[in-house]
Order: sequence, then C-alpha cells, then structure tokens
Amino acid sequence: MNPIVSCRPCPEYDADKIIPLLEEIYSQTQGPLLEGKTVLLKPNILFDEAPNKAVTTHPVFIEAVIRFLQSQKVSKIFVGDAPAMHTASFVPRKSGIWDVCQKTGAEWVFFGKKSVTCSLPSGKVPVTSIVHEVDYFFSLPKLKTHELMGFTGAIKNSFGLIPHLHKARQHAFRRSAAVMASFFIDLNEAILPDYIFMDGIVAMEGPGPGNGHPYPLNLILGSTNPLALDIIATKIIGYHPLEIETNHEGLKRKKWLTSMEEVVVQGIHIEQHIKSDFKIIRKVSLWKMSFGIVMRRIPFLRRLERRPVFAENRCIGCKACVEICPVGALFIHPKNRKKVVISNKKCIHCFCCHEVCPNSAIEIK
Repeated sequence: MNPIVSCRPCPEYDADKIIPLLEEIYSQTQGPLLEGKTVLLKPNILFDEAPNKAVTTHPVFIEAVIRFLQSQKVSKIFVGDAPAMHTASFVPRKSGIWDVCQKTGAEWVFFGKKSVTCSLPSGKVPVTSIVHEVDYFFSLPKLKTHELMGFTGAIKNSFGLIPHLHKARQHAFRRSAAVMASFFIDLNEAILPDYIFMDGIVAMEGPGPGNGHPYPLNLILGSTNPLALDIIATKIIGYHPLEIETNHEGLKRKKWLTSMEEVVVQGIHIEQHIKSDFKIIRKVSLWKMSFGIVMRRIPFLRRLERRPVFAENRCIGCKACVEICPVGALFIHPKNRKKVVISNKKCIHCFCCHEVCPNSAIEIK
C-alpha cells in the first residue's frame, strides 16, 4: 500500500489558500482519479460545536476539499457523519458545516436513515449504507487527542460510519483501548477510506476529543494510507507512534505497512515540525498498570482509578452523559438534576460521557 504522507504548512482557514495545497498533497500521494465519480466526505463531528473550539473538522477546510473535488469534475458530493448523540433531526449548523453544504451544493446525508451490516472478525456492526453507494469514501479527520485512545485521527474517524448509539455500545463489548484499537483496524480493513485529508491547521491538545484546547499546529496532511498518516501525525504532536494502540495494532498486522521506516514524508522536514509543548495524553506507566490490577481486585481501591469526575457548577443538566453511557453506570440524582451519580462498580472507563459533555463538566482524573 502507498506509504506516502504529504504535509503542507498552512497558518489559517482560508479556502482560497488551502485549495492549492490540497492539489499538491493529492498529486504527491497519488490520489485516485475523480472525474465523473461520486464522493462521500466524512468529517469528524463529535458534536455540533463552534469552529473555534476545534471539536469538529473546520467548515472552511471542508469547503476547500469540496471545491477541490469540484475542480476535478466529480459528479456528486455527499457530506455526513454520525455524532456521538445521533438523532434524525441532527444538522451541523453551529459548526458551520451545514452552511458549507448549502453554499457549495454538497448534499448533507443522515447516516442513520439506512444502514447495512458490516461483518468484522469481532462481530457484525451496522454502518451507514451511503458508504457503499458512492464511488469514493474520503475521510476528513480533525487532529485531536483522545482520553481513551490517546489520539484520534485517520483510523478512528471511520468509527463515525456507525450510526446512532451503536458506537457507544461497542465500548460495552470492548473494554480496553487495545481491544478498541483492534476493532478500529478491523473496521478500516473492511471499509478503507479511498483518501484522507487531515485538518491539522488548528488541532486539539489536552483532554480531547471534546474538551481539549485549540492548538495552532498549522499543518494539512494527506495520504491514501490511514496508518502512515496517523504515525506521522502522532509523531508531530510528541508521541512515540507506537504509544498509540491503533498504530501499534495496524503495524502488527503488516497489511498497510510492515514498519514505520517505510513511511515517506513529502512537503516538509518532519523534525522541524515536532512539537515539544503539545499537551498529549500519556499512557499509564507499567507500575501504575500493575497497581491498577490490584485496585480492580480490591473494591474500595477502585476509587483511585482514573475515572470521570463531575463538576456540578458546570453541569447544565442535559443528560447527554447518562444517555450515552453503554453500561448504565450514570444517573441523575433524584433531588438535584445537575448532580450526576456514577456507579464505580459498573463504570468501564470508556470515557464516552467525557466526550459528549457540551460544557466541560466532566474531567478524567
């Protein structure tokens, strides 16, 4: 599989300046011929949030990709995602993505309207049918940290092909980052993006993917190889790529790459762009992992594990965390609608509640 990752510096969200960079990246990485084809664009829309929060793929970035595709004479462009709290009425207005679709003529699609079964080694999952109805599937991830996985990029972005709350339920079956990583690789092997443009102009650092902080990384990345792209992205923000479970699992399978040394970076000297001040999420050290095993065997010590902590003063009582919890570990206090109670016995530390909280009322401590 093509191991080339192309990167371009880009300091601002200006579609007229982004489009020629996309053209260069696409040409260098040997993207597929587009004339007359239908294309599905799948950005990262964890939930509908203002662009300056860096929660979603930026609307100007999406507009630039649409206009680039239109310049290549594609016949039809669809844009869609299944956010964490997915309802039939969901439209990404606050993020500006809906306006971009209206402006450019791209069609917004509701991923939950029709789904098909995708058979994976670990079981069957529903995926939006549109991904099988177009000629090409383009993934447009936002470069962000992730409390459970460490990083969310090209490989994890395909998780949004699964509609409604089926995504959250996967955590109930796969209760560790390593097992989830295997599932993400399975999904990408079954439905491989034909191309990936990554929005790294403003990335997210800290407690991502929904409550982190914008970081001006000033980069656009592109590739046909999701593993190669994630390896370079994670290296740039300060991880050793093998710290990230999806990178580790992908390399172990030797389907897209047999070693990190195969990756070819074009457009920049990567060493000049590695960030030492980017706030990443460090994996638990070996001694802490051993201590964690002891804690799980002694019930009262489980309170010392890394888990969600709820701030009543920031809670708005939306119940998103309660609704998304895949194991029913959360409930609202009967006398205080802004107090979320957690069952330590049930909690599986998937941090889905943290992802969907719209007001940063949940921290992982």
